[in-house]
Amino acid sequence: MDWGGMSITLGISLALSYALTFLVRWGALKLGWTHRPDPRKWRRQTNPHTAPIAMGGGFAILGSVVLSAALLPSPPFLLLLFGAVAFSLGFYDDLRSPRPIYRLLLQFLLASFSVTFIGWVKGFPDGLAILLSVVGIAGMMNSVNMMDNMDGVASGLMTLAMLGFAVLGAVTNNPQVTVLGVLVAGAALGFWWHNRPPARIFMGDAGSLLLGYLLAVTAILASRGEFGHWLGRVGAPFLLLSVFLTDTAFVVLWRARHGLPVMQGDRNHTSHRLAVLAGSEWRANLALYTMQLMMGICALGVSLLPPLPSALLILFAIALLALFAHRLWQVDVEDGESDGSGDGA
Repeated sequence: MDWGGMSITLGISLALSYALTFLVRWGALKLGWTHRPDPRKWRRQTNPHTAPIAMGGGFAILGSVVLSAALLPSPPFLLLLFGAVAFSLGFYDDLRSPRPIYRLLLQFLLASFSVTFIGWVKGFPDGLAILLSVVGIAGMMNSVNMMDNMDGVASGLMTLAMLGFAVLGAVTNNPQVTVLGVLVAGAALGFWWHNRPPARIFMGDAGSLLLGYLLAVTAILASRGEFGHWLGRVGAPFLLLSVFLTDTAFVVLWRARHGLPVMQGDRNHTSHRLAVLAGSEWRANLALYTMQLMMGICALGVSLLPPLPSALLILFAIALLALFAHRLWQVDVEDGESDGSGDGA
């Protein structure tokens, strides 16, 4: 796909997502399918909601991805089918809130089928690659779900990450990744316009598990591009996922350190701490978007540079993320559960 084709596909997905999100929001408000944040759980300046927020944004994201893909010469039917399963698992979470162990088992089952029929990451021995791919798919589904904890965070980061994969696919002669990148980026961006602070609609677990699944599979497929060395094949996709992974690692370590259940939602995410540190959700979003852009630039560099500069660039990126997390670890956050955009953990 050339740059013109990428722009057209992105535009179609964006327009569909924007329109579908508007319609879903209207329907959810009419039906009373809404969430009303508790003002006691947030400081006024970091959670500006004054009215109920519509639910069901995941339907708009799924619809825009499917409809946009249907216009392609060769739609990825199997991937769309598995994506719909991921969406269904999330929608069931939204309705029933099953025990975390059951949710994880179903996610690993979906990941196993995906690796069997779509493939696994390249760059490792097959046995290890299959294991990493299954764990990676289930892990990224939960990682995006955990990042969906504040207005505009998950949708904005997904937009930038998938645009990064689209460019990575273009420079590594991997059209499948380019197409997936612009499809999902457009869907996430169209939804983001309605989800940016203060959000008017939430994607719910249905939307976050769908996006996490698509992000993970895109990363696996990205490893099959034409890279000059092993570090590019493994390091570039990793860097594009690294902001999500950093938040997940941060939260898991914090909860383990303080004896809290890993799957219990709270306000100790990087986004929450940034909102307290910076004084607003918008500033927190901009800081995370900037970090994602930097990781995207590093990923592109790793895919194009020789091995030694690539290794140094990866070390620089990891050090930057570590300093970022270390600074946020020192931020005090009020006790209480998150009242953001649908974080289940």
